[in-house]
Amino acid sequence: MNVPDLSQISAVDARVLMARLDTIGQCTEEPGRITRPYGLPALAQARDLVDTWMRGAGMSTRVDAVGNLVGRYEGDAPGARALVTGSHIDSVRNAGRYDGPLGALLPITCVERLHRGGRRLPVAIEVVAFVEEEGLRFGSSLLGSSVYAGTFNRAELSLVDDNGVTLDGAIRDFGGDPDGIEASARNPTDLIGFVEVHIEQGPVLDALGLPLGVVTSINGSLRY
Repeated sequence: MNVPDLSQISAVDARVLMARLDTIGQCTEEPGRITRPYGLPALAQARDLVDTWMRGAGMSTRVDAVGNLVGRYEGDAPGARALVTGSHIDSVRNAGRYDGPLGALLPITCVERLHRGGRRLPVAIEVVAFVEEEGLRFGSSLLGSSVYAGTFNRAELSLVDDNGVTLDGAIRDFGGDPDGIEASARNPTDLIGFVEVHIEQGPVLDALGLPLGVVTSINGSLRY
């Protein structure tokens, strides 16, 4: 029996992943630097790319009421509980290209490996590309994940951007439906957990010479 050289397969997968991150990095509202606010064409372009890669990895895809893209790779039995992973694909102004997209695209690479091998797991895998975390356009962060988690505050629909557009209007312009926000929340009983890969913004791992750290909690954010 021929045993594949998994190290070489991993190297190929890594090159594909890095090339995709470079491609996403070209989706921007400001030439010369990465800026992807919620609801604008650069974010829609990035989401379309992620949708294409999800489908190519054997996943079904759907878009929720605010534009989050959810890809699902079924388990051994259809309708199995899901392990959720993913990250945001919007950005701050002048962002790093890996902040967010790394956590959205790496899981797709893993699912792609399973799909190539015709493998299914005992659980489903859901990869979520959240369309807003940073709050660049409306000053209030975590729109995408709060809708997915069922914790969105509807009072934020009246927030206004610098051009006088409300969040309610921006959601509609982005193809979403503010009236469907509550229905977009995932039922926790359908899930087994959430895990996210994220680029470290600080110097800790670099100072320790470590490529990876595993954490069980993160700091919370309050903005005023």
